[in-house]
Amino acid sequence: MGTDSDRQTIRNNQLVGFEGGLDTKFGGIEAGFNFTPEWGYRIYYDFLNSSMQGGGSASGNSFGTDLLYNFSDNFYAGIGINATEIDDIRNRFLRVSGGYKTYLADNLAMTLEAAVQQSDKDLTEFMFQTSLRYYFGGGTSYKTAAVQQPVQTIAVAELDSDNDGVVDSKDKCPNTRAGFKVDADGCVMYENQTITKNLLVNFGFDSAAISAGGKTDIADTAAFLQDYPQLDIVIEGHTDDTGAASYNLSLSERRAKAVSDSLVQDFGIDASRLTTVGYGEAKPVVPNNSRENRAKNRRIEAHMSVTKRVPIEN
Repeated sequence: MGTDSDRQTIRNNQLVGFEGGLDTKFGGIEAGFNFTPEWGYRIYYDFLNSSMQGGGSASGNSFGTDLLYNFSDNFYAGIGINATEIDDIRNRFLRVSGGYKTYLADNLAMTLEAAVQQSDKDLTEFMFQTSLRYYFGGGTSYKTAAVQQPVQTIAVAELDSDNDGVVDSKDKCPNTRAGFKVDADGCVMYENQTITKNLLVNFGFDSAAISAGGKTDIADTAAFLQDYPQLDIVIEGHTDDTGAASYNLSLSERRAKAVSDSLVQDFGIDASRLTTVGYGEAKPVVPNNSRENRAKNRRIEAHMSVTKRVPIEN
């Protein structure tokens, strides 16, 4: 410790100054407590022995307390007050300090500290010290120990009103129907599905009259067209190879027209959605080499296909 050059004491009725420089040796004890990870305090006592000008020494005591702040597990700073008495001359000081500590074991650290103190008598003194600190309770620091404390949490179940697996606070599509897959927002997932339907009506020899069975098939087609009003169809007429090709072409057109007329007149389908075409004997479905095969070729065909979005089932 370096005492202020203005500090003096009385020896043999004479004022005597101190030697100067690091003229005071001291040793003592301190105790402290960290009440948060960063903040703590300490109290201390030091015994002082100072070298005097002209020889000899003076002894004294220092009592004080500091408020400490831990910047990290290694660096800290402090500010506090103390009362220092040397040779029955007492002064009060405000002290500022800073230090470094390194851990030798989990409970034991060595410190290096520097401080400067200013008294109410305008004395300025500085000091350097090293010490060993023992930490009761273990751990390299209060901060580290505090971080390692387990945190107890209480789980609160959130409400899922429509039971789709997405809680209400995140559900952008409340009241979804049960039985369908939903996305992360609770909205029903869809996929594209293609639906096809074919119409086949057979005719008698040299005839464009629709049989009772053919009417049933046409009624099913009309219902499909009503379900999908965006759908237009082409009705294709065909014949077998009996007779002249020009006659068969005309017959195939009459057969296609007969089915179209039935859809419009009997079932209310808009005529603008229907197109008819006759191919005569040009597109047989089977070879015209038997009575049975020729009966299969006397026909109309219509092929319908529509794609729609449908919900995905679980």
